[in-house]
Amino acid sequence: MKTIRPDNADPIPLRVSPHRMGTIMIRFVGLLLLAVVVMALAWR
Repeated sequence: MKTIRPDNADPIPLRVSPHRMGTIMIRFVGLLLLAVVVMALAWR
């Protein structure tokens, strides 16, 4: 069995994470506000 090697010895580039910290924070704050609104309406 023959081993297939790439022409160059560069390391495989890692994919950049699509979720940045800002996006996660915006989602967290949005869900927190939604939960507060739901709790306020349920408390009435």
